[in-house]
Amino acid sequence: MSLDLLAWAERFVATSSVSHEGNAGIAACAAELLQEVGLEPELRTAEIEGISHRVVMSDVGTLREDSLSAGLLLITHLDTVPPGDPEAWTATGGDPLRPTRDGDRLYGLGSADAKVDFVCKVAALSDLDLSRLQRRVRIVGTFGEEIGLLGTKWLVSSGQTQGFGYALVGEPSELVPIHAHKGYAVFEARVPLEPLVPLPPCRVERIRLEGMSVHSSTPDLGRNAIEAALERLAQPDVLGWAELEGGGAVNKVPDRSSLALLTEDPRSAADPPAKAYTAEPLTSFHQAWRRLLARLREHRDPEFDPDHTVGSLGRVSLRDGHAVFTFDLRPIPGVDPLRAVEPLGELAEVECLRRNPALETPLDSPLLRAIGEAQEALGLPRQVATKATCTEAGVFSQAGIEAIVMGAGVSVGNVHRPNEHTRISQLLRARELYREVIGRLCVGSEGKPCTS
Repeated sequence: MSLDLLAWAERFVATSSVSHEGNAGIAACAAELLQEVGLEPELRTAEIEGISHRVVMSDVGTLREDSLSAGLLLITHLDTVPPGDPEAWTATGGDPLRPTRDGDRLYGLGSADAKVDFVCKVAALSDLDLSRLQRRVRIVGTFGEEIGLLGTKWLVSSGQTQGFGYALVGEPSELVPIHAHKGYAVFEARVPLEPLVPLPPCRVERIRLEGMSVHSSTPDLGRNAIEAALERLAQPDVLGWAELEGGGAVNKVPDRSSLALLTEDPRSAADPPAKAYTAEPLTSFHQAWRRLLARLREHRDPEFDPDHTVGSLGRVSLRDGHAVFTFDLRPIPGVDPLRAVEPLGELAEVECLRRNPALETPLDSPLLRAIGEAQEALGLPRQVATKATCTEAGVFSQAGIEAIVMGAGVSVGNVHRPNEHTRISQLLRARELYREVIGRLCVGSEGKPCTS
C-alpha cells in the first residue's frame, strides 16, 4: 500500500519523546503506523529506574527451516534528548516539536536523530511483498537510547534478539553504512569543596556563561559553558564562589552555566552568602581534566573523525559538600576509558556510571554486501564509513549479531542542538534503500528485490 512518509514523519516529530519522560506517546504513534500498513504491533513495557518505557515491534515474513538463526532486525530508537532552550529553535518558530519544512529540509526534534527513521523502515516494508520473505524480519522501536542504550540492552537481556543474525540500526549517516564506531563511557567525579573561612569583605557577582551546544562526540565544534565557568574561577580577581550549576544531558556539550563569584570589595555592606568555597579544588580539577584530554589526543586512529578519544564535561551540580561533574568519554579502539580517568582520582571520587561497547563489523558481512548491492541498484556510490558516536549497534555486536548503522540526515554539527533537521530527499531515498536491502538479504537464494 502507499504510505505518506512525510505526513507520518511530521507526526513523529510532533510527538514528544524525551528519554526521561517515557515514550508512551511515540510508541502508540509507531503502533498506529504499523497497523496502517497491515502489520501487527506488539507493545512491551519495561520499568527502569522508576520510568515506564515501551518498546514497539512487529514480526514479518515467512520462515524457512535453515534461516532461523539469520533473521534481520530493523532498529530505530524513538526517544530524543531534551530540546534545550525553545527560543534557540528559530527554524521552527520557537517550538522544537513543530515540524517545519523549508525546501528540502524538515526541521524538528528527532527529525534526524532518529525516530523518523522508523517511518522510513515501515514505508520500506509497505513496498514489499512480505509473503516472499524467507528470513524473519523484526522491526523494533526502542527506548532510552540517549540515556544508556536502555531499550536495546533490554531487548538482548530479555531474549528478544534470539534467532536474528543481522541488525540495521537507524542513526543519521547521510545513508552511508557505518561498520565501526567508538565506544562510550559516562563517569561522575565528586570534587570535595573547601569552605572559604574567614569570609573577607566581598561582593557577590552572579554571572551566566554562554557556550554552543553540539553532540559530545565532536566537542571541538562547540563551546563548553561549564569549562567557561571553571576558567572564570581561575582569574586573579576571584576570592571564592558560592554557586555553580550547568549542563543537562551528558551527551550534549552544555551551552549554559551559572556561577556566583566572590570578588574583593572592602566597601561592600551586602550580606555574605550562607556558604562560600575556595576556587582551588575546582581549578585543579579543571587543569587535570585538560591534561587528560591532551593525553587522549596522543593515541590516534585515522579511521575515525575525530581521530582520537574525546571527552566532554556535560553537567555540574552541588551535592553534599561536593561539586559533582558528570562527563563522558568516547574511546577509539585500544583505549580503556577506566584507565584513562585514573589520574582524576587524585582530586575527585570517580565512578563509572555506564559503559557501552564499540562496533566493528567485518567489511565482508552479508548485510554490508546487501547494502552495497542496494546502493549500486539505486545509482548511489558504494561506500562505507566509521562513526564518532556510540550507538545501539555496539550492543548487538557484543551479542554476536552483525550490525550496521545507517540513516538519513547529517549527524555532525546537526543533532543534539537547536534547529536539528534532515533532508526530505534523503528520507525518500532511505525508503528505497531499505526496501532494496531487505529484498536482497531476506528474499531467498535469488538475491533480488521482492517489491510488489
